Amino acid sequence: MDKKIFHNLIETLDKEIDAYSKLKDLFEEKKEILKQSKADELGNVDNRIIALNNEITKLNKKREEISFEILGENANMSRFIEFSKENAPEFTQALEERKVKICNKISELTLLNNQNVELLKHGIIISNKMLETIIDAFAPQGCN
Repeated sequence: MDKKIFHNLIETLDKEIDAYSKLKDLFEEKKEILKQSKADELGNVDNRIIALNNEITKLNKKREEISFEILGENANMSRFIEFSKENAPEFTQALEERKVKICNKISELTLLNNQNVELLKHGIIISNKMLETIIDAFAPQGCN
């Protein structure tokens, strides 16, 4: 087995971890923007999140291609680690470390995303109440 494939896998995983770290930073920035009600900055951050998400999608596709080269299937990290133990034990520890990093990043991203969703919901409720107040203030007052 060509060990270069494992080097490519580890390099791709490192790029993924870096992209997830950047995404986490953007989610934290978005959270602050939502808390401060800076709607004009929200679109900018969302555009950067979308661009980074596109990059992550490309990295996932590359990891999938490498998976097919190594295993002939689209495998998860546990499967890569299992395979490396049998066929390339020198890469096992590196893969295990990256699995932990990815799992931690995903957990952090999920939490931040859920918090941002709740902040958006709250913002919508507040906006609706403000709009109702404005409409009520300018609604015709009958015959008076």
